[in-house]
Amino acid sequence: MENRELLIGDSDCLPVTCGVPQGSVLGPTLWNLFYDGVLRLPVPAGVKLVAFADDVAVVAVAHNAELVEQLVNPALSMICEWMTVNGLRLAPEKSECVVLTKKRVFRDPVLRVDGCPIAVKRAVRYLGVQLDTRLSFGKHVDSVTTGARKAASALGRLMPNVGGPAQCKRSLLMSVVHSRLLYGAAYWADEVQHVAKYKNMMLQSQRCAALRVARCYRTVSDMAALVLARMPPVTLQAAVRKRATALRKEGAVLTAQQKEDDTIAHWQVMWDASTKAAWTKSLIPDLRRWWSQGPREISFHMAQVLTGHGCFQSYLWRRKKAENPGCVHCPAVFDDVEHTVFACPFWDVARADVAVALRKPVGPEDVSYLLCGPDPQELPEEPSQRRTIIDASTRHRELFRQMVETILSEKEEMERQRQRQM
Repeated sequence: MENRELLIGDSDCLPVTCGVPQGSVLGPTLWNLFYDGVLRLPVPAGVKLVAFADDVAVVAVAHNAELVEQLVNPALSMICEWMTVNGLRLAPEKSECVVLTKKRVFRDPVLRVDGCPIAVKRAVRYLGVQLDTRLSFGKHVDSVTTGARKAASALGRLMPNVGGPAQCKRSLLMSVVHSRLLYGAAYWADEVQHVAKYKNMMLQSQRCAALRVARCYRTVSDMAALVLARMPPVTLQAAVRKRATALRKEGAVLTAQQKEDDTIAHWQVMWDASTKAAWTKSLIPDLRRWWSQGPREISFHMAQVLTGHGCFQSYLWRRKKAENPGCVHCPAVFDDVEHTVFACPFWDVARADVAVALRKPVGPEDVSYLLCGPDPQELPEEPSQRRTIIDASTRHRELFRQMVETILSEKEEMERQRQRQM
């Protein structure tokens, strides 16, 4: 613990005369032993000291500013004295104060550290969480959503809609966004859950990541993008984390399967009540079936079919990319995803194999089966029959995928040629 030097650059050295050596294996443990003394100071009743590393929070409970000053200022004086005796120094300019209250009218307390006044703010950042006066966590939501959008935008450059990494890799990369959004979720989940503005801010940030994971157009709604990307809404994930934390404190454990079941059950309620993504909802009504049996990879063209946002004249017309919403291949006056994929006679040949396999013309009502397979509750008990049905559904899924790729790829090429001729 003596005769230590700090190397600066290649040859310059400075003697280490106090403190704990930085970067050493024993450093954190030695610091805890050394710093333990500040937490054992005889502070007044109603005051509690909380420390993380070298960051000390003085928490005081009182009814008005005068009582806060009477409690906190003596505690701050004791801390300053302890620091001086032990060869440490506080940074008054970095000290901040926040008043947590539900009162509409209150006076800010006058607090001092080493003779310097402490700034009283409406929100302070402590251990990565923004604590505001009302504990609404609005400042925290604004901060984390801004950071999450920047992260999603930066990572999105690595994930083009055509080509690029597989969906599992996209989800792994975008987990950075969830890490930012869900930090400290056990503490702010309830407050954010009950404020529509904050919920929308969280979902919009998550939507930026989901669009890239599911290869969707940027006009796709948050609800549809999250379903295709297999990303439960972050507000629901936060609520489950809060519940798991509460149970852990009581000695109980929420298993991974229980967390998944809880999340999907609440997601289904949210999905059913949503007024967005009507087309996607009609194709994927059951989220649990989609989650357990749906495809793990959604192609760019399949995402267009499942969202209705893509190379369809009605969509292009709304975006002022086409003169009218009518089909260019038949007399239909409205060319949307349902018309192109399931009705337009121009694409009958592309649908032929799927129609033969299903023994009927393919329609929107068949998409759930084609993507998720048969309902497990409707499968026979006999193993060989179950295997036969499952194998058939696998072939049907592949035929449907080929049908979608054929129709959409050819339609896009025709649209590019048409745009060049205009």
